Amino acid sequence: MKKGDIICPECKAGIRRIELNSRKGHAGEFRCPLCNCLLEISDGSTEIAYRLTVAPEKLFE
Repeated sequence: MKKGDIICPECKAGIRRIELNSRKGHAGEFRCPLCNCLLEISDGSTEIAYRLTVAPEKLFE
């Protein structure tokens, strides 16, 4: 299992990424849930889970 964080280059949202090598996932792409910016393309060889952890401050202004 690998843990890491992704920062969206467009809106600066923080997203936690967890990758499980022991499970097959689905091929596809992951986009920022706030601004729809493409963040990652997956081939489906591993299971990947994402969770929004830090929303940009400008959303709360």
